[in-house]
Order: sequence, then structure tokens, then C-alpha cells
Amino acid sequence: MASAFSSVVNDRTGAIVGDAIAEADGPWQSFKGLMLRKTLPDGHGMVIRPARGIHTQFMRFPIDLIFLDKSNLVVKIRPAMRPWRFDFTNADAVIEMNAGAAAANDVRVGDRLVFQPA
Repeated sequence: MASAFSSVVNDRTGAIVGDAIAEADGPWQSFKGLMLRKTLPDGHGMVIRPARGIHTQFMRFPIDLIFLDKSNLVVKIRPAMRPWRFDFTNADAVIEMNAGAAAANDVRVGDRLVFQPA
């Protein structure tokens, strides 16, 4: 299971990027991520730490990947990554959300995202 949910706020805009972002709890949850889910409600997602490599094997829908450094600065955004793809990185964390979530919430490289208990 994933641990407690957090809200994620963009420090630059003050906008809530996600209001139900779960932290992956351990290696199995990090590997599984959002795999096999049929849908994901808007505002929901998962943060995985560390984020050395992300895959969308067995995913049923595309997702946005928002990569963060140790201070939660956005270092990369991969929009609408389709199922059965890989992205290798050296990020400290990645937030997985519905495709279009990063653009809809005006998330940009260089933004600082703040995690707040839900």
C-alpha cells in the first residue's frame, strides 16, 4: 500500500497540482506505481523516491511524469507517456499523474513543488 496522501502545491503559482498524491511505500509499491489501474481521478497521483527509472508496463492510460531534485525543484516533465515505455533518469523523485496534469496546472521546469499533509 501507499502511505498517506499529500497535497502538492506549486510554489510559483500557489496552485494545487494534486490534492491526493500518495507516497510509494517500499520497493514493491515503487515498482508497481499506477500499474493495472483502469482510471485515475483528477488530482490523484503517486510520488516515487528515488526515481532512477520509470516504466509504464501494464498501464492502461498515458501519464505525466514530473521529475524532482532533492529540493523538490522540477527538473524534467515528460507529458503523456504512453503505456509500455521507459524513462531513465537520475531524479530524486517523480510524480505520476494523469496525462495533461502538468500543463493544466502550469507546472514548469524550475518550479518548486511543496508537499503538504492532506
